[in-house]
Amino acid sequence: MSHVSVKHNSRLSDLIGYKLRVLTEDGRVYIGQLMAFDKHMNVILSDCVEERISKQEQLKLRQNKTDGNIKIEKRTLGLVILRGEHILTTVVQDKPLISKKERLVKEKQQQKSLKKQQNKNKKGTNVGKITKPNDSKYKGKSNSGVPAQAKKFQPPPGFKSK
Repeated sequence: MSHVSVKHNSRLSDLIGYKLRVLTEDGRVYIGQLMAFDKHMNVILSDCVEERISKQEQLKLRQNKTDGNIKIEKRTLGLVILRGEHILTTVVQDKPLISKKERLVKEKQQQKSLKKQQNKNKKGTNVGKITKPNDSKYKGKSNSGVPAQAKKFQPPPGFKSK
C-alpha cells in the first residue's frame, strides 16, 4: 500500500479521481477509482476489485489457529455502485492518474469538440426545419409563389361524382 499525502480536512469531492479503499459492514474491501458520490455517500468506483476473507479463514482468525498466512479472495468487478448505508470507512489508496488541471483541460477540450460537432450537424441538415420554398420551382404556377393544389381526390368505387 503506497502512502499518498492528502490534507487532513479534505472532502470527498476533493478525492474524485483518487484510488480509494472502501471498507463495508460485512468485512469486504473495495478498491477502485472514485468517480462520483451523493449526499447519502453512495459511491461509484471504476476499475473496482473486491477483496474478502472467507468464513473459514475468519473462524481460524478468531480461534487464533492461523500461522499468519491468511488467504484473501479477490475478484474484479469493474464499475461498482456502493450503497452509502453499508460503507464504514474510505481510505486513500493512491493518487489520481492525471492531475486536476489536466483533467479540467481535457474536459474543456471535449466540450469544445462536442460544440463543433453540434454546430456541424446543425449546418449540414435541415431535417425538422420549415424552409421557404424556392421561387424558381413554382414560377408560373401561381402568383403568390405557393404551388397550386392538386386535383381533388377521386370518389371511392360505387359513388357517383357530381
